[in-house]
Amino acid sequence: MAMLLEARNLDKIFPRAGGQVEVLRDCGFQLAEREAVAVIGPSGSGKSTLLNILGGLDSPSAGEVLFQGEPLDMSHHGAMARWRSTGVGFVFQFHFLLPDFSAMENLLIPVRGRGPVRKEDRRRASDFLDIMGLSDRADHLPGELSGGEQQRVAVARAFMNRPRIVLADEPFGNLDREIGSRLGDMLLALREKENTALVIVTHDPRLAARADRTQKLEKGKLVDVEGDSS
Repeated sequence: MAMLLEARNLDKIFPRAGGQVEVLRDCGFQLAEREAVAVIGPSGSGKSTLLNILGGLDSPSAGEVLFQGEPLDMSHHGAMARWRSTGVGFVFQFHFLLPDFSAMENLLIPVRGRGPVRKEDRRRASDFLDIMGLSDRADHLPGELSGGEQQRVAVARAFMNRPRIVLADEPFGNLDREIGSRLGDMLLALREKENTALVIVTHDPRLAARADRTQKLEKGKLVDVEGDSS
């Protein structure tokens, strides 16, 4: 089966005083169209590093990332900027909303990167706010929203440019268990609605269990997890 996103033989080495640390070692990864994959592993194992490489926020020391069979040119800053703005959506542990922009305006930021905001863009943003239960908060600044509401805006923003893939890095790690569980429901529902593939880094075994597959990063490589995702 043709893969939507694939990583081959990834190495990632970081220099440090007196030597270096190898985070990824000959690491491979595959993601099919509309598939949801959870990535688990201990803190410091390289999960965020892997996600950053897949999303073009960082480059590997060796290896390559392919989208629909074509290698991404990690050395071409313009190409990677286009990939980050159109090919993938990001949800981070911290929401990264602009503090002086309303919830609606924050949703429209990815759209502004490709040109003028259109009526259909505003309708799409309004629909997302409705789905996330934030219709009455559209004009509120991030500082006027709760932590859970801020992260709901961040989740919706990741889908605004109709990306083929959404990468989520511990998106609910700063929230309490009940709110995080509800936001997990919303993230997975949006992924189904938008027919988007999803890679989610999480320490939550319940969220990982709802993915199509779970992989664990250990000793720099991904291994399949069968059954228990803890």
